[in-house]
Amino acid sequence: MQSLCSRCHAIGPVGASPHPDAPPFRTFGDSKLYDDDFAQRLQTGLSTIHKDMPSFRFDRADAEAAVNYLKAIQVRPKRR
Repeated sequence: MQSLCSRCHAIGPVGASPHPDAPPFRTFGDSKLYDDDFAQRLQTGLSTIHKDMPSFRFDRADAEAAVNYLKAIQVRPKRR
């Protein structure tokens, strides 16, 4: 994930993304990551219309590890 994603996205729990249009991974939120199909989409090939984002495929273990990592670093809204 680091070699594929970090040139554009902030992949850690802090810091800005190098590419201004790439959201930090910690801001993906529950809707994308808890979608049961996200790990499957990483395996079948994730692509986007964004011209700077490459298409790629993960094997099952790497897809599951990526989803687990992304879930672990999500910023939770602060309670009032």
